[in-house]
Order: sequence, then C-alpha cells, then structure tokens
Amino acid sequence: MLSRTFELKRDQILVLIAKDFKLKYNSTALGFLWSLLVPIFSSIIYYFVFGIMLRFNAQNYLLFLLSGTFLWQFFANVVMMNGGVMMGNAALLKKTSFDKRLLIWGTFFTEGIHLLLTVPILVGLMFFYKITPDWLTFLPNLAVCLVLLAFFAIGLSYIYAATNIYFQDLERIMMLIMQAWSFITPLFIPPSSVPLKYHWIYKVNPMAGIVQIWRDVFYAPGFHPQSWLSLTIVSLGVFLFGRWLFNRMQNRFAEMM
Repeated sequence: MLSRTFELKRDQILVLIAKDFKLKYNSTALGFLWSLLVPIFSSIIYYFVFGIMLRFNAQNYLLFLLSGTFLWQFFANVVMMNGGVMMGNAALLKKTSFDKRLLIWGTFFTEGIHLLLTVPILVGLMFFYKITPDWLTFLPNLAVCLVLLAFFAIGLSYIYAATNIYFQDLERIMMLIMQAWSFITPLFIPPSSVPLKYHWIYKVNPMAGIVQIWRDVFYAPGFHPQSWLSLTIVSLGVFLFGRWLFNRMQNRFAEMM
C-alpha cells in the first residue's frame, strides 16, 4: 500500500515537472539555456562592478559570484514561484484526492534540475582556476547543503503559498524581501570585505550558512561542520512550521480561488 502511494505521488510530481518545463520554455527560442544565461549575465555585471571597479579582495572572484548566484537563484525561484502555484493550479485544488503539497514539491524538483545542471559549470571553473576538489568532503558537503536547502526552501514555500492566497499583496512584499535578502547574503561581497561589526548579520541569516557549505564544495573546498547543527534546527523548524500552517489552511484554498 505504501509503495503504491509513493509511486502515485512520484508519477504526479513527474507530471507537474513536465508541465512546468513546458509552460516555462515552450515558447522560448533558447529554452533551458535561459536558466543558465540569466545568472551568468548577472554575475558578469557584478564581476565588473564589484571585482573590477570596486576591487573586492577575493580570489577567483567569478567562481565566488557564480557559485553563490546559482544557489540563490534556485532558492529564490522555488520560494517565489510557489507563492502563486496554488492560484496557477486552481483546477487541481478542487480535487479532494489530490495532495496539494505536491505542487510545492513539483516546483522544488523542477528548479532542482536547473541547479544540478549548473554543477558542471562550477566544476569547469574549478579546473580553470586550478582548484582541486576535496573528495573526502565533496559529497558530505553537497548532501548536507541540499538537505538543509530543501527543508528551508520548502518550509518557506509552504508558508508563502498558503498565506499568499489570503493576502495577495504579499507577492509584492516578498519581491522586496528577497531582493534585500540577497544583499545580506554573501553572494556578491566577500565576508572579508565586510566590517566585523556587521558579521552578526551573516550569523542570523540561514542562507549565509547554506551558501558557505555550498562554497565548501566548489569555491574553497573545506569542511566546516560546526554550523550544521544550528542550520539544521532552523531549517527543520521552518519546514515543520510551514507544513503545519499549510495543512491547517489548505481546506479553504479552493473556495478562495
């Protein structure tokens, strides 16, 4: 019975992923390449502004930029797209047998495919800059980063998807929040260029810690598990609260459409 339920949910998620890809790229000439070109183009602009004009002190700055930008794009896309995923699938919400949470997971896995396909670019830049991967920590860092990011992004998505149906002004507020959030996450400015008195901002920002683990894989291979416990508590807490809130509010989704 459990295996049958799992297979049904898996098939439904695969259908949602195929639908998302079709809607997103069906009428575009470059298709999937846009998911790579946008962050690359943005990183080139940041590289010119921060790396050349302001001359921030960071080795292999382009890899620093791209590693953070690719991960942030994944996180931001999952959260922002899930804000409207319920309203975009109103017909499915009226089917009592359909698990509405699958819409959230469908977006996560769709964007996850985009993220995984950026890995060869980052690995290529590692070899270009002659950075040797730390094979003993490569997979542990990658696994921990993706698990923490999954809990955190899905938890926020539950909260945003549920509340945005009732307060649709929230979409505009979230755009401002995500934009501000990106600047207090070490995506463009290396922490070494930030005065010590402001480093507390990174310590209370879960995405700063998750980005650091991601960079422990690609940018500066290393192993820093001392932050894993606190990040796990925060990410799991956000996920459980978001799931509880979503489950509590989902029965009224269809009537709010």
